[in-house]
Amino acid sequence: METINRTENFIIIEDCSLKKFNTLRIESKAKIVIFPLNNQGVQEVFENFTDRKIIILGNGSNILLSKQYYDEDYIFISFKHMNDIYFKDNTIYAETGVTLSELSWFALEKGVQGFEFLEDVPGSVGGATIMNAGTYQDMIGDILSTVTYYSTKLNKVLTDEVQESFFGKRYSIWGDRGDIILSASFEIQERIADYESILNKLLENKKTRYMKQPRDYPNAGSVFKRPYKNGKGYYVWKLFEGCNLRGYQIGSAMISDKHPGFIVNLDDATPEDILSLLDVAQTRVKTKYGINLELEWKII
Repeated sequence: METINRTENFIIIEDCSLKKFNTLRIESKAKIVIFPLNNQGVQEVFENFTDRKIIILGNGSNILLSKQYYDEDYIFISFKHMNDIYFKDNTIYAETGVTLSELSWFALEKGVQGFEFLEDVPGSVGGATIMNAGTYQDMIGDILSTVTYYSTKLNKVLTDEVQESFFGKRYSIWGDRGDIILSASFEIQERIADYESILNKLLENKKTRYMKQPRDYPNAGSVFKRPYKNGKGYYVWKLFEGCNLRGYQIGSAMISDKHPGFIVNLDDATPEDILSLLDVAQTRVKTKYGINLELEWKII
C-alpha cells in the first residue's frame, strides 16, 4: 500500500504505482517516488540521495519501464507539482512540469503566436528543453529565452541566456551535462489582439496529429529517431512498411496499424513484449536496408 510523507519542499510516496506516470501505461511499481514542490526541493533530493540512481519521469512519454519493481536503489522524480505558468513583462515563464499543450494554449490566451507547433507534442517543458523537442520543422529551442536548471555537477541552481549553439537535433547542452531543468522563459516579440488565426493553427495541428497518430491505445510517442544512411534521411514508418511490420504484434504490444512509427499497448503489454518487438523491428530493418535504428525512447 502506498504511503505518503511530506516535507516543506517535496512529497515522497513509497510503494508507488508508476502506471499513471508513463504514457505506455506499463504496470510497474517503485519503492520511492519524489515530487519536488520548488527549486529547493530538487536540490535537496539530489543532495540527500547521492547514493541512488535518480530517474526523471517528466511527463512519462518517451520512456519504457523495463522492470516490474524498482527497489530503494532507485529514486523516481516527478515534476507534476512544479507546473506554474505566468506572463510578465512581455515574457512567458513556465516551470518544468508544464506540458507543451498547456504552454501552447496559454500563449493563445495571451495573444501570442509562435507556440502553435507545440500543441499535442507529448512531454513537458523540462523534458522538451533537454531533448529540444518539437516537430520536423520547429523545435522548442527556437523560442526559448532563458533556462533555469539545477547543475548536478556544481550542486547549484543556475540560469543561462539561451544561444543557438546550445541546441542540435533532439539535443541540448543541459541534457549533455545531465542538468535538471527547473523552468524556462520565452520572450515575446509581438502580441496580437485578435487570436483567431492562432486558434485555427492550434486546432489544425491537433487535428492533423489525431488523424495520423494512434490515439486509441497508450503509446510513448515516436519510438526511433529518424535514421540516415549515406547522408540520406529515411522515414521509420516507410522502413517498417517495407518490412511488413505494420500491425505486427507480440503479446499485447503492437506496431501501430495506423502509424507504424508508434508502438501501442493494446491491453496489458509487459516490458518483455515491447523489448521483443523492438528487437524484431531493428533486426528486420538492419537485414533488409542495412540501417541501424536508434531508439528515441529511454529504457529505464
